[in-house]
Amino acid sequence: MDQRSSAQNIDLSRPKEAGQAFLVVILFVLFSTLALIGIISTFAYRGIKISEIDFKSKRSYFLAEAGIEDALYRAKRGKFLPASYTISLYDANTAITVTNIAGGKEIESASNINNVHRIIKSTIKQGTGVSFSYAVQVGRGGITLENSSKIIGSVYSNGDISGKNTAEITGDAFAASDSSITGDNSFLVSGNTRAHLINEVTVSKSASSTTSISDSTIGVNAYANSISSSSITKDAYYLTSITGSTVGGATYPGSTPPSDLPEVDFPITDEQVTNWENVAAAGGVHSSPCPYVIDDGTVNLGPIKINCDLTIENDAIINMRGPIWVSGNFTMKNTAQLKLDPSYGANSDVIIADKISNRATSGKISLENTVRVLGSGSAGSYIALISGNNSAETGGIEVAIRPKNSVDASIYYARHGLIELENSVALKEVTAYQLNLKNTATVTYESGLASTQFSGPTGGFDIIWWLEVP
Repeated sequence: MDQRSSAQNIDLSRPKEAGQAFLVVILFVLFSTLALIGIISTFAYRGIKISEIDFKSKRSYFLAEAGIEDALYRAKRGKFLPASYTISLYDANTAITVTNIAGGKEIESASNINNVHRIIKSTIKQGTGVSFSYAVQVGRGGITLENSSKIIGSVYSNGDISGKNTAEITGDAFAASDSSITGDNSFLVSGNTRAHLINEVTVSKSASSTTSISDSTIGVNAYANSISSSSITKDAYYLTSITGSTVGGATYPGSTPPSDLPEVDFPITDEQVTNWENVAAAGGVHSSPCPYVIDDGTVNLGPIKINCDLTIENDAIINMRGPIWVSGNFTMKNTAQLKLDPSYGANSDVIIADKISNRATSGKISLENTVRVLGSGSAGSYIALISGNNSAETGGIEVAIRPKNSVDASIYYARHGLIELENSVALKEVTAYQLNLKNTATVTYESGLASTQFSGPTGGFDIIWWLEVP
């Protein structure tokens, strides 16, 4: 066989088969790589989506937290806290809802970022508020009642209590230290009395004096060092003498008389008033126009400091949304109204007239005609009208607060000044250095005043719980 014949017998198909096999391997590797890339891409995409959702969820959570913090800041600082509002962050909103509950508030903040929802709730309780234990509490300036004026409730005075012309106190009357309770025999105290001296008073229950009881009518027992010219329904307890008196029960000579009552401080301190003033000023300052006169329409006001006299008159209605500090005199007249925003619920707030640079003749409050000073509409909600005038305490004659005619108001407070009530005023509670009532003026104590809760520093809020809910 020659070489040509041998070459013709070579199998030329093998390289072709090898190439096809190699191509199959390449395609397999390619498809496997593509499949692996697809799988990796899918996981990566899912990871990105999960990270994106997690990022949105965290943002939504922080937005909801911001809503709770905003509401708590408003509550703690005594600022206006509406029943519902929204705040914006991350180009999204959180809806804040505030619900009044017993003794506090429940706050919900519901955020939504691209349909990623987070809801946080918190409950806050009102801190210890101000306790007005008496219908009337006065300092060393004492109390004068005349011309059928009446206090419906009990009285504690660091000074003298004097009543005449059918004046009446329906509860107990206490005069501290060396102070006396005196009248003209038409002065009626329907509860118990206790003082350093008691003279010409009709007492429905028991009377107690450190020194003497004289020319008085006592409905139950009498306790004193000496008793004279008095009518006592039951027993008489005395140390030294009893003369010219009738006793329906037994007499107990040699009995030690009660000691003088201690002077009691007022329920609101000067420091607390300063705190309220600071909260008001932090809300903004009004400096023009001055004097500031509001004579019609409904105006939302507070927290705010007004750097001059404020007058509310005619049919104007002031909707308070925070404490108001008037650095001057405050006047209301005609049919004007001052009331708390309904969002206060059972809480209370203050309007303060206090010109620090001139407390002798400024910082006075005057209300007349048929003005109304109202709470939020909920039980236990009041507005306290506070005067910084100190004329009475320093021997002056200026009147710190003077309501007259048919004024209807809540709490009057003049720690260093004189409050003078006349005509048909009907108040809830009065605290003053000195108090004069005349011409059928009436103070009617409400039991809710014993635990009055003020927004802001005096009645601050405590956080009870704070958590995320489904």
